[in-house]
Amino acid sequence: MKKSLSILLILLSFTIKAQEIESEKNTFNTIIGKIDRRDLNCSSEIERAKIDFKSKETFYYIQPEGYLKIGANRHHPFLIELLKKRGIDFVVSPEVEMQNVWYENNGELHQVKTNCYYKASNELLNLKYGSHFIKNIEKTADSLYVISKLKEVFTYPDEVDAYYIIYPKAKEFLDQKNQILKDFFENFKFPNGFIQSLDERDFLAKTSFIIKRDAKITDLNIEIEFKNSENQKFYDYIVSQLKRFIENANWKAAVSSGVTVDCRFKINFYN
Repeated sequence: MKKSLSILLILLSFTIKAQEIESEKNTFNTIIGKIDRRDLNCSSEIERAKIDFKSKETFYYIQPEGYLKIGANRHHPFLIELLKKRGIDFVVSPEVEMQNVWYENNGELHQVKTNCYYKASNELLNLKYGSHFIKNIEKTADSLYVISKLKEVFTYPDEVDAYYIIYPKAKEFLDQKNQILKDFFENFKFPNGFIQSLDERDFLAKTSFIIKRDAKITDLNIEIEFKNSENQKFYDYIVSQLKRFIENANWKAAVSSGVTVDCRFKINFYN
């Protein structure tokens, strides 16, 4: 049974590889990249976009496939205004974006693209105004959004630049919280009389604070839950230890779209 299954998987692998090779032979370059010669709909949509572009310039927002970051479209109102100054319309594509779409014709499979008309329209804007026109104008729009919100507090990490490190001692973005805990407990000492448990989870301290644009700490909130209720009497002691560490640690102000911002950071301390 296992041998038969292995043979089937090998045959399937060869079939897929053969289809990929055949598909590559049938592709050609366009302004939106390579497409299959048999994808006649995409070819005609690209040509239609070229004709329409001569009389009307439009930027089409194409929602990417998969997970969309929180606030990903926050810059759209500013983008619309920037485009309008150049006489360019802003329209949301009505078509769902999908990366892997296959079409069968006479028993043969070939890959087809989605949003061909809208992608072509956007690429025509890049060709006219500069190869990175869309990328740059969206970046400018997002910076304008951030500047308009400088009096507000941004949530870390969702509303700041991706993988931005605010604790410089950490070598990597995902290692920040581990490094913070390590640094805190290196100098932390339990008070005399504190009842410690065997599983090393004596308390959970939930902290939340704002890292200001000058890297100073404000609005520090600390809530502590003890495994052993008799340790409640040490609440103020542990709060003072956490407060001292957080207020004196070397923090780095967050950046959103290239602009330094205030951000709220949350971290749980536990031993």
